[in-house]
Amino acid sequence: MIKLTDAYINKIKHTDIDQYFYMPNVSGLLLIVRKYPSKVKIFYYQYRPKGKNSVKIRIGSYYELGIQKAVTRAKKIANDIFMGQDPYEIRQKFKGELTLGEQLKDSYKTILTPARYAASSIQGIKNIFGSYIFRKTKDPNIRAILNQVDDIQHIKLSKITTNQIIKLHQTVGARTPTQANRLIEYLRMFFNIWIERGITNNQPCKIKAEAKFEEKEYLDFLREDELNRVRSILIQKDQKTGRFLKSHYRKFNIPVVSCALIAYQIYSSRRTRSEASKIQWSNINDGLVPTLKLERTKTSKKNKKTDFGMGADELDVIQTIKKDRLNNPASKFYYPPTDPRFDYVFPSRAYGSKSSNGKTCTTPYLTDVDKTWKKVLLLAGVKRKLKHYATRHTHATLLLKKTGNLKLVADTLGITVKQASKYAKTQHEDVIEGKNKAFEIQVQPKLKEII
Repeated sequence: MIKLTDAYINKIKHTDIDQYFYMPNVSGLLLIVRKYPSKVKIFYYQYRPKGKNSVKIRIGSYYELGIQKAVTRAKKIANDIFMGQDPYEIRQKFKGELTLGEQLKDSYKTILTPARYAASSIQGIKNIFGSYIFRKTKDPNIRAILNQVDDIQHIKLSKITTNQIIKLHQTVGARTPTQANRLIEYLRMFFNIWIERGITNNQPCKIKAEAKFEEKEYLDFLREDELNRVRSILIQKDQKTGRFLKSHYRKFNIPVVSCALIAYQIYSSRRTRSEASKIQWSNINDGLVPTLKLERTKTSKKNKKTDFGMGADELDVIQTIKKDRLNNPASKFYYPPTDPRFDYVFPSRAYGSKSSNGKTCTTPYLTDVDKTWKKVLLLAGVKRKLKHYATRHTHATLLLKKTGNLKLVADTLGITVKQASKYAKTQHEDVIEGKNKAFEIQVQPKLKEII
């Protein structure tokens, strides 16, 4: 009997008949080299169940497992048999059970629905699973790291182990820690739902919080001096008419609608695409108690909050837009009542036009202001890289600094007090001031003279 090595197996050529090779040092382990034109080499475990004919249990492809993993799995099966657990009967019991990949695809239709999740969340979950579960990626780096772990998309739900999930988490996390955490959280969520629905009783995603990768949360914001310079560029009004000053925006070649949206986000703390961009005039009540009513926010399903009070600065942006568009066809905010953009506070001039790839823009409101944001930062002398999301952080940080009220910050942003507490980390100036006061000497003490 020949000892099977990687070198020997790779040399075995496919013929017109199936070829059988037994591992001399592992009882029951069998390699079958399928006949041509098939190019498959598969490991099986062969044994005779009590009172039955000999059966073969598929362990897996040589190219997926290699010799060592095949040996490990064969020894586990042998141990199960020794302990009185018939692997053939177990496999027959779960024969109708779906694999992880099959169950995920089926659950996309019943779990990832618009009624349950926002479109962006659905796409985000599918993208993570697409790369790390279904392995549909052209990135050679991702493909390389996934070759180090089991391809769990082909494993039955009940057979996926915590060790496989931990290894997947660690392997993906070595490259992208944040995505590794998201991947496991999404898998845990699906397994919990499947358990509730009686699809499986297995929950392999039992990773402790301390075992997850630490994520560096982005909390950068505009300092007060930076904010003042940015504000002066974003909003400039004609003193006579109260409308936006055309010459200012023309001079710096910056679009007034984008500038107004950015300013509104700073003053209101609203998120771009899901909240601020799509605001309609019907959402705004600028009466005695100015309020903004949104259909939903990122967290409104949890905290039920969709109504927000409007401060003087954000209200000023809205009222300036209203004045600018009133009977003024030359305004970038004006569109006739027959145009879908008429209903939106921040209309998109690209609506209805074709992009460079030939697709027609179907979104009537502005969604992308990153280009304007970067240009405004440069004009304001802010040279460090700031994400557009810093508008929200700026509002929250300054609000907490001025009021010291976490509950107020939470209500303003539409989040929990626990989530709002992260902005306390940015209060460096207060810490410095406190330290200085702690050791401040009010009266210089007179030293005693020693004779």
